[in-house]
Amino acid sequence: MMNPDISRRETTARMRGDARVTPREALVALGTALRFPLEIDDEGAEYLLPTSDTTLEVHVDDSDSRYPLVLTVWHWRSQAEARLVLDELRPRITRTTGWTIVASE
Repeated sequence: MMNPDISRRETTARMRGDARVTPREALVALGTALRFPLEIDDEGAEYLLPTSDTTLEVHVDDSDSRYPLVLTVWHWRSQAEARLVLDELRPRITRTTGWTIVASE
């Protein structure tokens, strides 16, 4: 059986934002501005669904005081696809929210 952590790493791309908001506030702001549906899984985790095979997860990591907001693009096919979505989303998020968004890996 494949290690799920390895599979997950191979299909994700991350960016960080300078926003000082909670994950829930970020999800609502992004979902509203970008018109992505908010989804909730069976365990109660919330995420956005930019496309049918891409999710956008948000959490806060205070270890980086300049960019505490972590946005993870998860693509069901490949990391290359996740990076493409990240490259498309980064300027859209900056434009609609005013947050500074930088790539992170």
